[in-house]
Formats: sequence, C-alpha cells, structure tokens
Amino acid sequence: MRNKPIQLGAMLHVTPELGQSPTETYQSFTDLVQDLDQLGFDHAWVTEHHFNDMSLTPAPTQIMGHLLAKTEQIQIGAAALLIGFHNPIAVAEQLAVLETLYPNRLLCGFAKGGPFESQNSAFKADKDLSRARMIEALPALLELWQEQGECSHHGEHFQWQQLNLQPNAGIVPKQLFVATGDAQTIAMAVENGLGLMAAQFWGVDKIQQQIALYKHHANHYFRETVKPRMMAARGLFIDQNSAVAKQRALEHIRMFREQKAKHWGKAPGPMAKLQPEEILNRMLYGSPDEVLDKVADLLQNGVTDLVLNPLTQNHRVRTEQLHWFYNEIWQGLSGCLPAKSAAG
Repeated sequence: MRNKPIQLGAMLHVTPELGQSPTETYQSFTDLVQDLDQLGFDHAWVTEHHFNDMSLTPAPTQIMGHLLAKTEQIQIGAAALLIGFHNPIAVAEQLAVLETLYPNRLLCGFAKGGPFESQNSAFKADKDLSRARMIEALPALLELWQEQGECSHHGEHFQWQQLNLQPNAGIVPKQLFVATGDAQTIAMAVENGLGLMAAQFWGVDKIQQQIALYKHHANHYFRETVKPRMMAARGLFIDQNSAVAKQRALEHIRMFREQKAKHWGKAPGPMAKLQPEEILNRMLYGSPDEVLDKVADLLQNGVTDLVLNPLTQNHRVRTEQLHWFYNEIWQGLSGCLPAKSAAG
C-alpha cells in the first residue's frame, strides 16, 4: 500500500460508451484501473447505484473484489456503499473477506443514498430511515471487525446475538469514510475515527463546514483538535486552451444532468438548484496551470484524498485526462503542498 500524506484516486462510475455492452464496459474500467495502478494512483473508487444505465455498479463489493484481483498495489474503495439498504452483517462479512484476501488495500465509504425514488422504493428506505440505519450500523460494523470473541448488538434497526465474525479481518477506522453534512452523523464519525467524504458537486464552503463540525465534535469528545481524513471527489477536464476545457466540461455537465434527472423522479436531485456555471466552479477545469491552482486550494482547505472524475463518457479521453493530470499536475505539486498536509 502506498503511504503518502496527500493521496490521489479516480472515481469509477462505470458508464458505458455509446453502443458498448456491460461486459465491454466492465473490461474497459478494469483496464483503466490496471493502468492507474502502474501509473502510481493511490486508490480507485466504485459507486453504488441501482437501476441506472449510467453507473453499472449495483454490487460494489463484487466489483471491488474483481478490481483488487486484477491489480497489485492500488487501494480499491466504495464511494459510497449505501449501508441503509443492506444487512450490515452481510456487509461486514463481504468486506472482511476482501480485507483478508487483499490486506491493507481495502477502503470503504458509506452514505445514506441520494434522492433516487426507484432505489428508495425498491429498498423501502427513504433518506431519513437510511441515515438512521447508517448511524447505527457503522459503529456496530467496527465492533464486529474488531471484537476477538462473540459480539452482540441490540439496536433500533438491527439486532444480533453472539456473532463471531469469520474471517475476522480487523478492518480499522482509518480505512473507512462517511459522506455526510449532517451534524449527528459527523459526531458519530468523530467518535469512531472515520474519515469524511465530499461529493464532486459540493463547494469548498461545504467541505470547510464538514471539517469544522468534525473539529468541534472532536474538541467536545476528546478535548483536543483532531483533523479528519478528508476525501473530495472532483470533476476534471484539462486542455491547453482554457476556453475549450470550459466548453467541454459544460457540455458534459448538461448531458449528465439530463440523463440523471430521469432517476430522480419527483424529488429534486442534489444539483437541481445549481446552474451549470455554479457546478462548473466546483470542478477542476482549465489549463494545467489553472487546474494546479485549484488543486492547491483544495489541499490548503483540508483535502487529504483527491479523487478525480474526468468529465467525459469517452473512455480514451478519460484515460488521457487522468494521465495528463498525474504527469503534468500531480507530479509537480510537491513544491506547493500545504505545510500542514506535508507534515501529515
């Protein structure tokens, strides 16, 4: 496992190109992750979406296992696993098996799930119920992974008696993240040592709010300042011509919103109130120098794990964008990393 103070990853929505079969799509993204492993990326992340032709990731732990088997060093994570839709014992076992097979290469983020009516209806869990299940489940999962004997849980949503998880992989909090802006959930993350995640359409102000809430609760519970591991996803499009980068990024954002809207149903999506220009301002786009400045700003604001999602459905362009970023921007960042991050 690579161990650096600031880490770089790629977000894998596993979106088919036009006319591409699901089998071909999975192979394309497998090839991409193998490429990123050799290039030097620290991690790659699969999403969890259901009934969604733009994100073929309904079974994230299975995809994670496949990608772990096909690579050598890169960590593989879920961003994020919708724990409120699942039996937490099954999740604990699946992740424990992956950690046992591929020690120290597993990461996992958790979320309550977006406003996708078909998902919520199928799994019989609205956002409030999903959040409550998540807040209860995550500490219980950690106890299952870390307890060396029998473990019981008596909660409002989940109950089990005298379980002895096998294999017991000892998954630890530093491998886990939670995507939330909710104060109660952040308090739970602090108490259990979990990192935080930010979606790619969240602005820097919301990231700062997450970190501030985390520090506030850490001061309350531990009487000391504790900084979270902060993972932030960001859309990416680089071009030597800044105007071209902006145009290509806007075209993708408009297309993405049109395709995604059909999955939101009557509820407004998370980006519904944002104009395309507002969304664009939360992305990494422009010339290499402009993107470098935007990345440096994110790191100065507490981001420790930057995860890139190229703003394209073209697989060749996606690969080129990630290579361009790594070779021309990431490799040149050592001179402008924030001192607080460089020190860990």
